[in-house]
Amino acid sequence: MVAPISSSRVTTQSARSSNPTLREGSRGPAVRDLQNLLKSKGFNPGGVDGVFGPKTKAAVLSFQRAQGISVDGIVGPQTWGKLKGAGGSKPPSGPTPGPAAKGTAEDFVQKALAQRGDRYVFGAETNLNDKNPDTFDCSELVQWAAHQAGVSVPDGTMNQVPFFRQKGTQISVDQALKTRGALLYRPGHVAISLGDGRTIEARGKNYGVNIFNANGRGWTSGALIPGLKY
Repeated sequence: MVAPISSSRVTTQSARSSNPTLREGSRGPAVRDLQNLLKSKGFNPGGVDGVFGPKTKAAVLSFQRAQGISVDGIVGPQTWGKLKGAGGSKPPSGPTPGPAAKGTAEDFVQKALAQRGDRYVFGAETNLNDKNPDTFDCSELVQWAAHQAGVSVPDGTMNQVPFFRQKGTQISVDQALKTRGALLYRPGHVAISLGDGRTIEARGKNYGVNIFNANGRGWTSGALIPGLKY
């Protein structure tokens, strides 16, 4: 007599055929897929090693918080859907938000992340309504991504710093390093904090637009962008 297939076996087979539920302690190819997806969206899971450790859990928690879904560190259908859905690192095209359309800090970050690999050109003047420019300098990346997220900031670090001071949105460097979408300034340069010790920025002609380590870079001030929801 053939033993019936238990419901637990059916559930396991079903999970294997789709996206398995992952949590701290999980291992295997699905965890590597998760880690690659998190990295592509600017959330640092540590090494892509197929091991769901504390760093991967922290990245999952940050991603869930940014997406406004249940923040439990467990990667189930909802989190997989957000990771693999339309909210990718290259946001879908659409009409440019008007001045009254306020976005979120995550919108701002994702717009900047979508430009990874673009060239750095000092003094670049980008069409703010261009959905996919290919050259930036540091302050132009901030101005363009903010505009795409529905808010306006001036061009040039020498204009941005006093602008945020006037608006009362300056914060400490330590706070900016821990706040996703905050700005980090040092004389003549600005970067966008990813909140986990990294930045997305147009760093220079030898680097272009990419993700970099934020630590030990000589930042002198931080700021939040008025009108964005953090």
